[in-house]
Amino acid sequence: MWTTAHEVDYRYTRGELEALFALARQDDVEEGGRYDARVGAIIVWTHRWTEPYMREESTTMGTIYVFWVEENRIWRMEIEEGFSLEDLLVELGTLEEKALGEKVHER
Repeated sequence: MWTTAHEVDYRYTRGELEALFALARQDDVEEGGRYDARVGAIIVWTHRWTEPYMREESTTMGTIYVFWVEENRIWRMEIEEGFSLEDLLVELGTLEEKALGEKVHER
């Protein structure tokens, strides 16, 4: 599969980014969720891994990359083949709404 990278500039406070990552860790794909949070990235999966067949059907939609420290921003989004930037932006909006109580970047 190929990926398409998009440079973006979505700024957050440190606390907002920490909340996004905390939610992604809480909703970890290995525990039946849809995310795989790494130190500087959140990988978004298509399905929750609640059943073995769902794990087999699931694929990554894309990855959201973060610059921490002084920047505190999402700087890059990589989209997997078959998905669009809009698909990943909708997922980001869902994360924002659940973690922050609102959509910060309006998707």
